[in-house]
Amino acid sequence: MEIGTIKAVHIYMHDKLYVTAELELNVKGINYSFGGESVFVSGRNGGESCDAPVLGRFLFRCMQICAVDSWDLLKSQKVLVEVSHGKAVAIANASGDRWFNPAREFESLSSEKESEMR
Repeated sequence: MEIGTIKAVHIYMHDKLYVTAELELNVKGINYSFGGESVFVSGRNGGESCDAPVLGRFLFRCMQICAVDSWDLLKSQKVLVEVSHGKAVAIANASGDRWFNPAREFESLSSEKESEMR
């Protein structure tokens, strides 16, 4: 884990059907994408009402980790970054006591939602 800086924040459409978001991180001069279409889109079925609210959860958790109350205030924040296989997979506040791994959290949300529907 290394300290990184959030260089930019993006919310964008993917395939004109889905919405996703990502942070651009710089760790020791190397740029990484955190989130984005490879991690999630606006829902497993494009944002159906039965889907877990992953976009909102991603936005909320990034702001929570950085202790800001607006998405645009994330830029220039320092975070701990966990890089695995060349990808940023988790971020934490600078002290490392609050972590966010979206793939793990969203898998858990999806499992909970499926359990509720049974």
